[in-house]
Amino acid sequence: MNKILLTLLFAFATISGFAQECIDYNKKLHCHIEGEVKESTFTRILLVIGNGDPKVVPVDTIWVKDGRFSYDLYTDAPEFYQLFACEDYNNGCWMPLDFFAEEGDVYATFYGYAIDDASLPTLHSQTPLNKELIAYNKGIEERFYLPMRQEEAALEKAGKLLTAEGAALKRLYDECEDRDSLNSLREKIELLEKENRLYTPEYKAFMAKGEELRKEMYAYELDYITNNPNLVGLYLLNQATQRLYNKDDAAKQPYVDLFKNIYDTKYPTNNMAINLRNWVSSMDVRVGSRFIDFTLPDLNGARHTLSKEIEGKIAVVDFWASWCGPCRRQSMSFIPLYNKYKDKGFTVVGVASELDSENMRLAVEKDGYPWLNLLALRGVENIWERYGIRGAGEVFLIDRDGTILAVGATAEEVEQILKERL
Repeated sequence: MNKILLTLLFAFATISGFAQECIDYNKKLHCHIEGEVKESTFTRILLVIGNGDPKVVPVDTIWVKDGRFSYDLYTDAPEFYQLFACEDYNNGCWMPLDFFAEEGDVYATFYGYAIDDASLPTLHSQTPLNKELIAYNKGIEERFYLPMRQEEAALEKAGKLLTAEGAALKRLYDECEDRDSLNSLREKIELLEKENRLYTPEYKAFMAKGEELRKEMYAYELDYITNNPNLVGLYLLNQATQRLYNKDDAAKQPYVDLFKNIYDTKYPTNNMAINLRNWVSSMDVRVGSRFIDFTLPDLNGARHTLSKEIEGKIAVVDFWASWCGPCRRQSMSFIPLYNKYKDKGFTVVGVASELDSENMRLAVEKDGYPWLNLLALRGVENIWERYGIRGAGEVFLIDRDGTILAVGATAEEVEQILKERL
């Protein structure tokens, strides 16, 4: 993965006495980022490589002053990055601005908060890859999205979105301020939709048309990726996998074939290709298949290989994180089970995805996990991605021979399997 190099931080680290490699900036690609913030009070813009999660991978902060920001990014090769407002991210709703770090200038504009339905951030650049990406997005907008928005606006203006009953409930909902009443109205609206009485026939026809147009857009995208085997094509292929995670193998196969036949060998070290390689391998991680082995350190730095830790045992491999509340509650639910069966051929191994090892240490101490916990620091070796885990954690139950018995099983479900097998 390319490093994000900021001259100011480099100088600070040097002054602080940290060892630094000698960097020859003349051999780096220099991407100069200029930007402005409109109609908001954003104070920080975050920069992350690819679709990296700031809870796990290092992020650089770009400070906004008087509505403007500037940054110099140095990379070894062209790579896909994202910019997004820190305040939006903290609110759990953010709109990233995708761009390529390549030699030249990019200009970014951010608007209001994502939760306020603000305009999408915009990118301007004359660098080759960004210029192609901007043109592609503009073509998609004009060909697919704009006509649908215009048609929907016309239906709304004519009062043909909701049935009379649905419109009445919607007005009550918009005017209501009491939380309990809002929940009641939401349930009534959901019931109307379930009973097919919320939308007008005209709007149902519009939605059906939109679904067909979406399929047409995905076909257009696939054709572009096939016929434009460059980094923009790799970017589109990488982004397509974000919506394909929960699809069946048949829907994924055309994209898998494209990656294997064209992009894998053409861009072996690109971060997007690495992501796609992990995505392809994760498709084989399922009930009935064999687990993926790996070696990671514990909190004391001692390295452990998973296969050796679980050899001859039925094991839960618990992927969790200090920042994931549901994961930690799930992990704690296994403590009684572990204590009950640990001497009967059962074990648990935790794998925490963290940006800082201290966060994991505090969580382990607070939650009281009695088993071995390994540290996947800053996405090292892409363990979670190789297992097909997105966002929150996951639980894998593995048999003595290495076969995956269950994915996402609760403590109660695991105990039932243990009673049958131990």
